[in-house]
Amino acid sequence: MFSNITSNLKRGSTVAVFALTLIGVTALPAQATGSPVNLIASATSVTPMGIVATQLAGVANYVTINDTVISGPSALPVYFTVTGGVTTTGTTSGTLLAGASVGIATTTAGTITVYGYAIVSGAASAIATDVITITVVGSVPGTVYASSQIYGEVGTVGIPTAATDAAFSLTAPSTATNVAQFSVSEFDSNGIPVFGANAKPIIVTVSAGLIASYDLTSPTAIPNTTYMSALPSTPTSHFLLSGVAGLAATSTVTFVVNGVTKVYKVNFTGTATRIVLTPINAVVGIGVASALLPSSAKATGITANTNAVEIQEFDSAGNVLTVNPGLITINSSAPGIAVGGVIDNSGVHTLGDIAGGVATSATVLGLSITGLVAGTTNLTAIDASSPSATSLPVSIRVSSGIPTAVVLTSDSNVYGDGAPGTLTTTLSDNAGRVPAGTYVVFTGQATASLALPAGLTNLPGAPTAIASSGGSIPTAVGQVTVKADGTYSSAFNAPVNDGSVTISANPATAAITVTPVTFSASSGNSAPEAVNESSSADNAATDAGALATTSADAADGAAQSASVKATAATALIAALTPQVTNLLATVISRATLIAKILKALKKK
Repeated sequence: MFSNITSNLKRGSTVAVFALTLIGVTALPAQATGSPVNLIASATSVTPMGIVATQLAGVANYVTINDTVISGPSALPVYFTVTGGVTTTGTTSGTLLAGASVGIATTTAGTITVYGYAIVSGAASAIATDVITITVVGSVPGTVYASSQIYGEVGTVGIPTAATDAAFSLTAPSTATNVAQFSVSEFDSNGIPVFGANAKPIIVTVSAGLIASYDLTSPTAIPNTTYMSALPSTPTSHFLLSGVAGLAATSTVTFVVNGVTKVYKVNFTGTATRIVLTPINAVVGIGVASALLPSSAKATGITANTNAVEIQEFDSAGNVLTVNPGLITINSSAPGIAVGGVIDNSGVHTLGDIAGGVATSATVLGLSITGLVAGTTNLTAIDASSPSATSLPVSIRVSSGIPTAVVLTSDSNVYGDGAPGTLTTTLSDNAGRVPAGTYVVFTGQATASLALPAGLTNLPGAPTAIASSGGSIPTAVGQVTVKADGTYSSAFNAPVNDGSVTISANPATAAITVTPVTFSASSGNSAPEAVNESSSADNAATDAGALATTSADAADGAAQSASVKATAATALIAALTPQVTNLLATVISRATLIAKILKALKKK
């Protein structure tokens, strides 16, 4: 068997000599005869059987294999074969006596396998008793740069990966240190790391902030700087990014390795110079927010007080800042009317407690309001860390939260038969609209005087009570939930036949006034009816005209003999007068009908 490999690389007197790298060991079965066969391990310190070698390709390069196999006290000859290559004499098989050697040519990159069969009593083993695998490479592994890999990660807890790199997005105070980390690795064409003198320089620039590395130029780390260019001393180089106190800007962090460029953006924020209060619900109720909210046991309640006002801070560059609730003070111009309550950044409730609205966060805070009595107050905010940054005042009205009027309106006075429409229900108290929330204002659901083909279930007011289940809020009879503007909107379709429609509801208490809405549904077929009426008027006018003509002829005949027919003429004229009067009335009626026709045509 083969137990030792000697790498002899010859390219004439000027050819460099490369050392053979021993990678590992592969164990193989013993010879078929069962004779004890052992490698002589003293030469390589590799045991028991088998060797894998890596060699550099070259026209004069080869690997020398020595037969040092023994069985008991005697050395054994070996028969060998070569697959994927040839010996230095151009053969692919042969016999090695004990202590003899053979050269395997490694001229081109690839894999060469040499099989050995121990010869016992003149017969070679039926199966290979040793295998040597030679990997021939075009260059020494880890010496020729082929590619690089650059990853970033927010924070310094984990290890930068492709996933953290794809999700990289960071806004941090300019005073923060080690806000992000980056890793750079270089590889050869086979994915083996390249570093040290064989690597390419890693160039890093930072437009705003500081970059540091602890494993670029061994053994000294590179401290915080805005530019560096150095060789990696390890397979993966790491970098840490920090801000510069007082420098609020968007920082561009650029990595360049042998022309490969990767750019990261980090938003460094400064101190607060501006606080902005935005009223989400400008009308709130009397009471503490948490006590006003509907619950699984209480169907109605005011939601407007919860996170009624949004709080945000900005630096001089307009960057949105992380706000520390503990540093915010809320002042009320009329503390006897309303004061600021809990400041929320937890995301449990949205701004204004609006379903599907903006969740509170570290940069979007919600301020709940405690209403004391009905009235109006102005709120301002101050940050203790930046006293000069005071918000502009925002006006908040505290409502009694008791509806006194409900007004129903439609988006049109006239709808086509079956046409869609929108009904708006507005709730108000004595001072104006009520706060956002749920109120019982009807004895049931609103009704329509004519059947609506669709939209009945959307009309305001619940027809029956529905008990809560699974922690959901129950439904109370006649309840209506309104938005911040005090309104509830519902869709409907007008009746399919012409007619007037009134939508109304019965008030839940005597203190509530309900104003119904009335609109009409019209098919638009009044024009043909007007035309028919016009035709009748035409016929009447024609008949009247014929009668007038006959009467006139009679008058002419009477005039021929005044002395004989005077009495008859007078009688005829008296009979003609009411007929002419009727004719004039018919003409006026006709003109009115024509006007109706023109109006109907305009609607078309």
